[in-house]
Amino acid sequence: MPTLRNKDEMNETQTAIAQRIANAAREGNTEDFELGLQDLFQNINDQILASAQSVGANADAAVLARRGVRQLTNEESKFYNTFIEAARSNKGNPMMALTGADKTFPTTIIEQVMEDMQQSHPLLAAVDAVNTTGLTRFIINKDGVPTIAYSVKGTDGATVNDDVTITGAATWGDVTAAVEAELTSGFETIDLGQFKLSAFMPIEEAMLDLGPAWIDSYIRTCLSEALSIGYEIGIVTGSGHNMPIGMDRSVADDVTVTAGVYPRKDKIAITDLNSDTYGNLIAQLAKTQTGKPRAVSNLVMVVNPFDYFKLIMPGTTVLNANGTYVNDVLPYPTQVIQSIAVPQGEAELGMAKRYFLGVGGSKGIQFSDDYKFLDDKRYYKIVAYANGRPKDNNAFLRLDISGLKPKYLKVQNVTA
Repeated sequence: MPTLRNKDEMNETQTAIAQRIANAAREGNTEDFELGLQDLFQNINDQILASAQSVGANADAAVLARRGVRQLTNEESKFYNTFIEAARSNKGNPMMALTGADKTFPTTIIEQVMEDMQQSHPLLAAVDAVNTTGLTRFIINKDGVPTIAYSVKGTDGATVNDDVTITGAATWGDVTAAVEAELTSGFETIDLGQFKLSAFMPIEEAMLDLGPAWIDSYIRTCLSEALSIGYEIGIVTGSGHNMPIGMDRSVADDVTVTAGVYPRKDKIAITDLNSDTYGNLIAQLAKTQTGKPRAVSNLVMVVNPFDYFKLIMPGTTVLNANGTYVNDVLPYPTQVIQSIAVPQGEAELGMAKRYFLGVGGSKGIQFSDDYKFLDDKRYYKIVAYANGRPKDNNAFLRLDISGLKPKYLKVQNVTA
């Protein structure tokens, strides 16, 4: 068993590793990205082993629950026992054993992973995340009117239901082609050809010795952290080429898409977050890309963690009458979210629910012979599917906050 580090140190290290992974993804550095994932999984491995060592082998369910080790269903226990047996196998073909295990990969594990991600990553909880397993198309309304539409394919690939139901605005008067065209003009169909997000996860012999409950904790944590980094990169700055379209990209009707890549929006430079500055920004969100007015709600400002403490916190913190500092004070209700996916010096401001994230199924865990770095480890491939994009081009603004100044209380003398 490796030498275990302090838990606080491991958590700090995990944050730093996640930032390295995000930087490598933005730079297109595949080698650094993969090395970052290896370090991330090793850090999670050390945390799980440390927790297991501290509670001992005979800990009851209540003690395990406090450590994030949940009670498994019968189906999950059966799956993990099969997985452990296959992982230990030095005879026969472990690939075949794991292929059999994949067929029984419980959907409850993926559901728990999604819940874990949304609890620890506010950005994933804020956007409009939809389970699109079985869906082939999704219709959105660029003008902001609630809508749902889909077609479902059966297990044989045939279309079961191709009906499209749209709920839109209503008008009084004769039904004419002009009115009908007006009602349908704001709708756009998203092809849910979902993109693959994958990573290699190492499992040591020492981890297998801990049993199904701890294996579940390790796999869920690896899935949650690796996938959440990938999802956040896609949501914030995805290029659209084999990945989602990010908040910082233009999805205007007349945008020029080159080789599947959507261009980034121009940055809007701001030096303060006073009411007039902030109001002018929000006013740009209060009209759809077709020029129709709309209410602004679910407002989020997504910033890099470094910039939050260096720029946003000083620019949004006030001292109240009780002598207490209050953070994230903005002229309009806004949730400030820290994300490593945002480049330093930038911020994304917009309506979170106007970002669509379609999350599909998972292939579970697949054995791989491609990675054999150490004799006491085997590497397994984890795969998930997702697609996403802003619902309209006016839903998000790309800000330049590099020149943001601290917030000071303004005092003005007036004649009585």
